[in-house]
Amino acid sequence: MSLPLAGKTVLVTGASAGIGRASSIALVQAGAKVIATGRRKPELESLKTACGERSGAVETIAGDLNDTGFASELARSAHGVDIFLNNAGVLTYAPVLEMTDAECETMFRTNVLAAFRITQAIARAMAERRSGHIIMMSSTAARDVYQLGVVYCATKHALSALTRGLRIELQGYGIKITEIAPGMVDTAIRDGSKHPRVLEAMKNRKYGPLTPEEVASAVVFAAQAAPNCCPDLIELRPKGAA
Repeated sequence: MSLPLAGKTVLVTGASAGIGRASSIALVQAGAKVIATGRRKPELESLKTACGERSGAVETIAGDLNDTGFASELARSAHGVDIFLNNAGVLTYAPVLEMTDAECETMFRTNVLAAFRITQAIARAMAERRSGHIIMMSSTAARDVYQLGVVYCATKHALSALTRGLRIELQGYGIKITEIAPGMVDTAIRDGSKHPRVLEAMKNRKYGPLTPEEVASAVVFAAQAAPNCCPDLIELRPKGAA
């Protein structure tokens, strides 16, 4: 059986759980070698078991992208990757009048600044080679704003703007840029949101969220696009969530 990503190496951030984990597995199954990074070493190591016969196609590097030293080390280790999936992110839902400075800063630091830092480093190496593909995981929150998620939406708006700017500045280097924007996904990212209004809103949701595997299928679709084809934006919504 032909593997569409055979010979490709992919760096995946936020790979210890959720979309990053599912994408890592799907990319390996499509033939790629994956450098998987995240903060939780045991969960990263379990990726190898999850990939079965292709466990040797997974390299794990544990660390926090908010640590500039780690980010630089990761960029050096992954300087030759063909594809970069920028996926790491955090989320806290709360009414805007009750959001703390620390919660706001944490989301911007991880979702925007850390994402920019590692993307810039990987993009520099791709620019030297004049080839590469960067896939940025944003959200439908990059274009919508909704109650209880105002700051999170702001970070995703910023990430989407960075993505579009990268596309403009890097196309001359032969680098493709894809933004994947899923709606609500069934991951643990919302576990840190404990406000009663948030919990009530989630309880009353009238549709089922996307699965990480459904989002991962979009990642593989983008990654295997023909050389002259760049999927600029892929939006994914749960059925009934429009």
